[in-house]
Amino acid sequence: MKNTPFFSMLLALFCLQTSFSQDVNSKNIATIRKAYDALNRRDWATFAAQCTPGYTDTNVGPSPAVGIDAALDLYKQFASGFPDFNIQINEIAAISPNRYLIRVSISGTNTGTFGMLPATGKSIRFDDSDVVEFDNNGKCISHSITNTGEPLRQIGYGSMLNPNTGTVIALYEKFGKGDVPGILAMCSDDVVFNIEDRVFDDHARFFKGKAQVGQFFQELGGKFQYSKFQPVRFIADGDDVVILVDVEYKHIPTGKMYTSSYTHRFKLKNGQVVFFRGIDDFQMMK
Repeated sequence: MKNTPFFSMLLALFCLQTSFSQDVNSKNIATIRKAYDALNRRDWATFAAQCTPGYTDTNVGPSPAVGIDAALDLYKQFASGFPDFNIQINEIAAISPNRYLIRVSISGTNTGTFGMLPATGKSIRFDDSDVVEFDNNGKCISHSITNTGEPLRQIGYGSMLNPNTGTVIALYEKFGKGDVPGILAMCSDDVVFNIEDRVFDDHARFFKGKAQVGQFFQELGGKFQYSKFQPVRFIADGDDVVILVDVEYKHIPTGKMYTSSYTHRFKLKNGQVVFFRGIDDFQMMK
């Protein structure tokens, strides 16, 4: 009987800890619901307020978005590509302290541009299991979905899941910004560009090594001024990436406007471009 106060104290501490854990669990679940509701309403500020600055999201595509700003940029691109996308929470369960499994149903229709990908008009609908993790302050530090490639597969862009396709897209983005040094940094030292474009030149041209490829971009900038440069189809198999590109441009020496389609073939090794071949379609004057 002498130990009764001690055991009573242990029981009280256990009950206090259990009550505290239940309170934290309830708050985290409420935060999850608030964050998902914010995504459905496109309320980016409210979503960001639930997360840490270093929040990481493994979502659509082969690479995670690191940092809340990068994650929000991904969500905004997704909202642009799928204006009606909706996430329905079906179940939330704690799987360990501060980690939760969320079973969701995702739907939407690809009626807008998603990054550089033109709309296909196709719909997505699939169930997923998300994992969300919190820090000890009740802020979300990470989120990941199970079927990372399912949205792209369902709209016909499964090739985007190949990491080499992502490298080529990043190269295109640098091209759009006029960042030639950035493009060259993505190429091997012995890279080869094979250009077959009858407006650029009346015969096929080869540019070997970074110096000559840099000269190609300088020559291209003096001849072509693009008003449209839109990749429309992606095919990837291992180290080979083939992309069809619709373009509109002015031929600077003559002032003539053209429309055309290009077939771009990239070969990559260890994440660097080692070979590029660009072939024009029959250009048409506008």
